Amino acid sequence: MPEVAAVKRSTNSSQSPFLDAATLQQIQLELIRRRQFHDFDGQRVVDCLLQHRDLWEAVMMDRVAISHPGSLPMLGLMKLRDFAHEEWNVDTLYILTKSKEDAEKLAGVFNRRQWGGMLDIHTDPDEVDAALGGAKPGQAILSIWWE
Repeated sequence: MPEVAAVKRSTNSSQSPFLDAATLQQIQLELIRRRQFHDFDGQRVVDCLLQHRDLWEAVMMDRVAISHPGSLPMLGLMKLRDFAHEEWNVDTLYILTKSKEDAEKLAGVFNRRQWGGMLDIHTDPDEVDAALGGAKPGQAILSIWWE
């Protein structure tokens, strides 16, 4: 798994000078770092995640949308609406872990820090598999929703 490190600037003018060397995970962590609302402090969350890098495989932040085939997702395009205002309208952190035990350890870290947010550990193999479109045995997802 590629190590999460600082984004390198590129001298190749045919690609984005800031993002061409970044991994998808690095880009996602940067977006999380920039997000700040209510009790959520993106910099603090990213720092914590990087301190506990051994406990997770991947992390992303999103907003739940209600999908109806043939229609636009209800509440699913709030991010698109707000991009022009430099607002990334997300409220739920999803953390993929190798095991239930890793998810529980990471949940304990977040609980001890008392940063708000509602934590939920998803360990049901069918639920995790359906959410990921295919999961490895034992994987779990820690979700944290901030109001």
